[in-house]
Formats: sequence, C-alpha cells, structure tokens
Amino acid sequence: MKRFYYVFFLLVVSMFLFTSCALEEIELKTDPTIQAPIATESITMSDLVDTEDIVSSLEDSFGSDATVTHKSTNPLTYGVDLEIFNGQEILDEIAPFDFSSVPTDTPIDIVTPASSITLASFSNSDLGILEDIELDSLPATLVVTNATGVTVDATLTSGGSPKKLTSGVKTDLADFFSVETDLVLESMSITFDTGFSADASTTIILQVDFPFEFTITKDIELYTNKNEVPQEDIFGRSGEDSADLSDILDGIESLKLHMNYDNTTGLPLKMEVQGWDVEKNQATSSAPVTGEILAEEDKTVEFDLTDLIEDMKNTVPFNLVFTVILPQSETGTLNMDGSLDLSLWLDLDTDLTIPITLRAQ
Repeated sequence: MKRFYYVFFLLVVSMFLFTSCALEEIELKTDPTIQAPIATESITMSDLVDTEDIVSSLEDSFGSDATVTHKSTNPLTYGVDLEIFNGQEILDEIAPFDFSSVPTDTPIDIVTPASSITLASFSNSDLGILEDIELDSLPATLVVTNATGVTVDATLTSGGSPKKLTSGVKTDLADFFSVETDLVLESMSITFDTGFSADASTTIILQVDFPFEFTITKDIELYTNKNEVPQEDIFGRSGEDSADLSDILDGIESLKLHMNYDNTTGLPLKMEVQGWDVEKNQATSSAPVTGEILAEEDKTVEFDLTDLIEDMKNTVPFNLVFTVILPQSETGTLNMDGSLDLSLWLDLDTDLTIPITLRAQ
C-alpha cells in the first residue's frame, strides 16, 4: 500500500512540473455549424411590371384613335378599342350613297390595297420585362356599333402574312404581335343587309384584348439587387481584422445558402446567386449558383456556395448578388396581386482549431 501512494505522489508531481514548465498552449478541435441571416425581401409583381408603361406603350402602338383599358389583374389583361371609321367617315368612303340609299346585300369596298391603313406599329412597343415574350393569344374582333344588319369584312397583314376578319367573329392575332412590325388594314368592305339600321353614330372598331398569357422566348431578368448590394463585407470584415477572420474562413468545409420563399406570382422562377466584389463593384470569378423557385408557398431551396469560399477569402469586402429570372420556355400568366417573399441565411460547416493559452498558477 505504501508503494502505491509513493507511485501516485510521483505522478502528481510530474504532471505539475509538466504543466508549469513545458505546456503553454493546447489546441481545441471543433466543428461547429454557424448560421447567419442574410436578407429578407418581398418582391411584388407591381414592383416588377410597370402597368403605366404598358398603357403608354399600347397607346403609342395604336395611336390617338385608340382607348386602352386595364381589364384584369389576374391574368394581367388590357383591352384596346381602336376606332377605324366613324359614321361620317363611312359615308365619305361609300359616296355617293348615304345610309338611306345604299345598295343592300352587296359588299361595298371602303379600303383597298391602294389605300391601305396602318392600324398599329408593334415595333414601337416597349413592354419592359415583357418585351421578350410570345403571347399565347391576342383575340381581336371587328365591331360595328350603333347599327344592325351591317357586316364588315377585312384583311389585316403584318410582316406580309394576311389574316381575314369578319365583324362579330373573334380572331387570334398573336402571331402578328410576335412579328413586331406594322399592323396594316389591307382591305375592308361593308355589307348592308335588307332592313339594316345605321346612322351618323355608327362606328367600326377593332377591339383587341392583351391577356398576358405567354411563352418566354429567352430568360428574362425580373429582379436583381446588383444596384443595392450592401457596401460592407458579408462577414463584417475590415482591413484590420480580415487576417484573423481569414484564419476562420480557412476552416470552412462547406457553405450553404438556404432560402425560404412564398411564390404567389403564378410563375415558376429561378434565382442565381453570385459572389460580389464590393470594392470593384463587379461579380467575382466564380460561376453563379442557380436554384428553382416553384410557383408555390412555404418552400425552401438550398444553394451550395462551397465553390465561392476561395472568393470569400480573397475578396474583402465580399457580398452576394441575387438575380430572380423568368426562365425560357415556361408558360404562364401574370398575377399582379402576387409576390415573391424571400428569407435567406447562410449555413457554414467548419473544422476549426482553436488555440487556448495555459498559464501556471
């Protein structure tokens, strides 16, 4: 028993001497997960689509004889009523007849190819982010107001393709809008049936509906924070402490960006995340990372930003730029009452070696 106490005493003394004289620092290995909130954003469709610009563009395209009305927010739809002829103008074209003496059941030409009329110029349209879309439909109808027993037949062209219209019959002009050239009235005839009724208030109107139900011909940038990227480093680094924080960044094994979102725009979207050199006001060399944003609520998408770690270590101040895109070949409708609500945070998995200094008492 005495021998045991003797050995124990020697071990205690040895440990004390070792701690006091030799060991000044130990290293603690740890692999914490660090979560850092980045941003919250609410992007409404009314922020993305300027409805006043759409009205102005349609008014410019169809001219001063057109009336543009906002018909619906979901789907976004505009109506255009373009007056082609009023009662007196009709009489001028069918002279020497008046409404009491015109021949009945016989078409009377009021527009011929030699006197064709440009009704609209889609090449002048500027619909902002909606410029690069193909409308799925563009219903148009010739309407004769304040008259009965009157039929109008017409031929429209745009880009050399003719399309025939008859009053009261809806015709799709979507392919004309996609051509983005002048919409021309090549010919028009009017027929008065027996027992017709018409007077000076009679007008011939082309009514066109613009429902923004469409196919996207190329990726369309809906939103970016490129001009609003915070000027500070995403990790709070400055010139004085960047070296210390770089040691910590050296221990990052993976970097994930998580995004909770509610997408009520009615459109499937995607988002690109890219590194941003704040000082140079430009993207870093790493490729952007892309994630899908479904047209659903209460969803989460994850972006693997591990390839951006080197950019983060070598760029101070460093931040992130986010770009929301309407992808090519998706079909959809614009719900102007909808929005895209985002909440983003970073998730860092680290492998750190933390030095701890020991002092003998």
